[in-house]
Amino acid sequence: MMRFAPRGAIRVSSLGACAVLIGAASPALSDTSVYTGFLETHGCTYGPMLDAEVRAAGLTPEGLASHARTAVQSGAAEQNGDWVVFDASVCTIKLPEITSPYEIADDVLAPYINRVSDPAYEAGCYLRDWQKAFEAIGLDADAAFADGVEFLAAEITAGRMSFYSDSPLRTPFGFQTIVLEGCDQGARAEAIKASSGDLAQLFDTYVRMSYAANTCGDGQSGDMAFSEAVQDSTDNAWMLMDAMMLTMAAGWHEGMTAQNKGLPRPPLCHITP
Repeated sequence: MMRFAPRGAIRVSSLGACAVLIGAASPALSDTSVYTGFLETHGCTYGPMLDAEVRAAGLTPEGLASHARTAVQSGAAEQNGDWVVFDASVCTIKLPEITSPYEIADDVLAPYINRVSDPAYEAGCYLRDWQKAFEAIGLDADAAFADGVEFLAAEITAGRMSFYSDSPLRTPFGFQTIVLEGCDQGARAEAIKASSGDLAQLFDTYVRMSYAANTCGDGQSGDMAFSEAVQDSTDNAWMLMDAMMLTMAAGWHEGMTAQNKGLPRPPLCHITP
């Protein structure tokens, strides 16, 4: 299995096999940087299932497939089933580009926003039962779930929402939003904005730890060791929830429905022979 490099100041003792650098980028890849931007926001992973998205980005599947073969031959990527997963030495996984036609201030969401003052939780505004909100506009359960996941991911990447708590012992009341009026959030708003920046820096680590820890077909993604590994790099003890929401919205869980989170595929897991 491919081994991945640790990031920055992250404590590598928890990362296991993914904490080994496999080497510098191959010169053979230096003239194919046109593909880098696409790969970075797609988990540094390519497979034929992405060809429509490749074309939509103005690239050719044939060109990217050739780039992937070269990377595998040079040791800068790993062939994993139908997928090619690029190593951290040549590709950094960035947040996927997620947009939503909905906004937190939309009337459809208003009944599902709780203004919390219970001392057991952090004061602020939380979106709860978000799937019901989208079902209320006439969507069936699966469509409501998909639109809701997309909305949450878009808000998370924009730094306007997070499943945030600075303590692993205090579960957040829900996904907290910082843009609504009438919510006394004070320093919490700045903390959530900072958490979004941390997520952008640590997302590569989350995905690569998930790839190393999970076998495709088991239905698992993420790695509980992630929170401990990055605890010195972020104040959000529940960042893995935000990261998981982004991978769901990005389509890295195949066959996802309202009742089933689907089966993760590379780069969230590795396929065994």
